[in-house]
Amino acid sequence: MSRQRAQKKYATVWDPVARRSVRVHRLRAAEALGWPLLPGEVVHHLDGNSLNNTRDNLLVLRSQRHHASLEQYLRRARHGQPTLFPDLLEAYRPGAQGTLFQFVT
Repeated sequence: MSRQRAQKKYATVWDPVARRSVRVHRLRAAEALGWPLLPGEVVHHLDGNSLNNTRDNLLVLRSQRHHASLEQYLRRARHGQPTLFPDLLEAYRPGAQGTLFQFVT
């Protein structure tokens, strides 16, 4: 028997300029950065709640590849498993002070 994953729900708003719905977390991240996100960039919700779009809950990652690495790191940390290269994830430090957008290059 296969397990089904619950679909994440994302808040959306209508963009009259683009004439389509846009996801709020991508809009908020772009506003905080001061420029539009590139198509490949991913916005990660730090607390796992896809409806919590506060600025300090969002982390912009360069690609889905970086996002997958972060998710794997978090999964391993939850289970108490060490990661091989913890220094590769310096942008994500639980409890770190400062803005999460400072790590976007």
